[in-house]
Amino acid sequence: MGILDAGQVQHLYDRRAGHYDALTLAFRALGFGRHQSRLVAELGLSEGATVVDLCCGTGVNLEELSSAVGSRGAVIGVDLSEGMLSEARERVRAAGLANVQLVQADVRDYQLPDEAAAVLSTFGLEMVPAYDEVIEGLAERLPVGGRVGLLGLKHPEGWPDWLVEAGVVATKPFGVSRDYEDFRPWTAADQHFDRRSFREHLLGAAYSYVGEKAQGLTSLGNGEP
Repeated sequence: MGILDAGQVQHLYDRRAGHYDALTLAFRALGFGRHQSRLVAELGLSEGATVVDLCCGTGVNLEELSSAVGSRGAVIGVDLSEGMLSEARERVRAAGLANVQLVQADVRDYQLPDEAAAVLSTFGLEMVPAYDEVIEGLAERLPVGGRVGLLGLKHPEGWPDWLVEAGVVATKPFGVSRDYEDFRPWTAADQHFDRRSFREHLLGAAYSYVGEKAQGLTSLGNGEP
């Protein structure tokens, strides 16, 4: 399949949008709903804050984010796929989320609003070849103390090759291929944020990360993992 360009990603997810949530039921059964909730909590959002959900997809994070920032806050969901955003709009309408705005944009081009206090991206940036550029842009725009939370798939170090191949086949509907196995958004984030947490899930096949912007875009330089 190879690495998909923006047009291919948009086409893929436009086609998947109507049954995307059904396709991800297995991930939720494996605990990813819990991981996403923990990640939202670790963003440290306060009442009235503005948070951006990059690659928001069908909007699975929006209700929790909306609750975290309250009625005086704002949630901005950004996605390339109009089909996915259509599903997200229905979710927002059904839940009555008056503080949520949805934006169709390529994350490479999207510029954070000045008031943004945090950014979340779940199952998104590990499929963006320019993830380093995107993360650097987030670090430039977020205020000192602003946080970024990432959750996604990763190459499982130490797995036998046959099992890695089985994992690729299982996630192929989402555009996954072995061409992405060297993508490591969390290491790019370490260059621009102080790491607050890093956890592996599914025996190393997934990860969650939280970083915080310090004065001067400092890095932990800890070399992990």
